[in-house]
Amino acid sequence: MKYTFLLLFTCLVCACTQTQDNQTSSDPDVNNVKVTVNIQRLDKELFACKSKAELLTLFTKQPTFFSNYFQVPAAGFDKLADQLLPLIQNQGLRDFYNQSQEAGFFGNQNLEKDFRTAFQHLKYYYPDFKEPKIYTIFSGFYGQGTLPNRELIVSDTAIYIGLDYFMGKKGKFIPDIYDYQLRKATPEAIAPLSILLLSEKYNLTNPKDKTLLSDMVWYGKSYVFAHTMLPEKADTLFIGYSGEQLAGSYEFQKNIWAHFIDSQLLYNTQDPIKAKYVGERPLTPEIGKDCPGSIGRWLGWRIVGKYFDENEKLTIQDLMKQTDAQKIFETSKYKGLPDEE
Repeated sequence: MKYTFLLLFTCLVCACTQTQDNQTSSDPDVNNVKVTVNIQRLDKELFACKSKAELLTLFTKQPTFFSNYFQVPAAGFDKLADQLLPLIQNQGLRDFYNQSQEAGFFGNQNLEKDFRTAFQHLKYYYPDFKEPKIYTIFSGFYGQGTLPNRELIVSDTAIYIGLDYFMGKKGKFIPDIYDYQLRKATPEAIAPLSILLLSEKYNLTNPKDKTLLSDMVWYGKSYVFAHTMLPEKADTLFIGYSGEQLAGSYEFQKNIWAHFIDSQLLYNTQDPIKAKYVGERPLTPEIGKDCPGSIGRWLGWRIVGKYFDENEKLTIQDLMKQTDAQKIFETSKYKGLPDEE
């Protein structure tokens, strides 16, 4: 079934960019949950260096970070210093970095506030949660295309953030990525994307289930989890859709769902087929020329969100432990209909 998304009224766009499943209505009071948000601003320390010797001193103070982020062993720090020194002395890059320190980017407390909110919720639901230390860096897209995960690296103990990759379209320079990916390359998206990655630790799955439905539900669980930890964040920051795309997905979800059913996609186990619906793509032309990419992830969010919201006794911990994608799907009774129908 083919169709084209139509231009929607602004009110519809605004309505659909708030919260997907009204999860804020049951948001617990976490104000008294004590957490530590430790942000090590290595970007400031890096740009304060004026010589190779000062760079090497910085590297030896934070060997684990610089080795992991720049993919260089400690024995290679001397060469790394030779490579970074002319970069941080370049006026164009310094201007770019100075822009990042403006209030509209990272010259504010928003990053700390976002992570504090997320960590407080995580600690509330998971008392054993240990806050990872956060490191920020700014390298002018150093090594882009050759270094993996240079923009965001997340583990149980540390979060590495390449601030230069999250300046969005207003940055003096933009990374070599597609336009649709820039929607997730903004300061506001850092905490949501970080919590999505952290959710993998809690998101159990059945490794024997290779179906597209299983993948969709896994992504759906991760979105519900992340939204639970950051309930005030707009859906667009998690899924990476524009407001118009999100509104269109709601408006035409009957058509989207019909395509999945008519094409017998839910139980397909072929990786190339699954990648068309849950992989990173600008669009899903198999459904329509304006259908956003990763539409299977969005559908998974709809399914899991409905399952979670309609089971009042179900906790987020229970949800993340649930490995039966078929049970989640059947219990949700999702049929491609808007919530109000």
